[in-house]
Amino acid sequence: MRIRGQFTKEGNVKFVGHLDTMRMFQRAIKMAKIPVAYSEGFNPHSKIYFAMPLSVGVSSVGEYIEIRTKEDIEPEVVQNKLNAVLPRGVKLKTCFEVQPTAPTLMSQVDVADYIIKFEQDYSDKIEQTLCKEEIPISKRNKKKKWVDVDIKPLIINYEISDAQLKVKLYAGSKQNLNVDLLLKAIFGEDEIICNIERIDLYTNMDNKFISLSLSDKI
Repeated sequence: MRIRGQFTKEGNVKFVGHLDTMRMFQRAIKMAKIPVAYSEGFNPHSKIYFAMPLSVGVSSVGEYIEIRTKEDIEPEVVQNKLNAVLPRGVKLKTCFEVQPTAPTLMSQVDVADYIIKFEQDYSDKIEQTLCKEEIPISKRNKKKKWVDVDIKPLIINYEISDAQLKVKLYAGSKQNLNVDLLLKAIFGEDEIICNIERIDLYTNMDNKFISLSLSDKI
């Protein structure tokens, strides 16, 4: 059985890295006595999967986990049991079953949206960068070499208001723009105090962005 859940990662727990987040859920699943399935072989591991790692220091109200179980269990039961043992700041907002033939969780991630709140209003500076036809920046590629890229095509839309930026970016394995790289493109090496929150993750279906919270219906 494949059960997916949308969860939050807020407060101090936003400083917990991805590997430790995985371990946190492994412990919680064990404490909650969820009948998780294990891989076969010499070194079996629990079949727990995440949609897309979250950068340390970034909070979220739209993270996703998939738990594969060795026996049937109601998604609501999984949600309630895990919420009883997960630390403050981490809460399953919903749990639902997906079909055995559904694509993997990670492969469905195409888009992410964020809200970035600044301590002061940088609206003019942000607009001056994001309105350009090209936004070049240097980044490391998969071979760890520095390359120049234009990130403008990776920005789907944005909205600037007061000291806040709402932005929707391409994400995932096909094409990806890290929100930290976006901020570097805007502010360079200047130290900017801000709070970044990921709102949701989406899959692209015929140029329509569908929340992964609806992936049981995809």
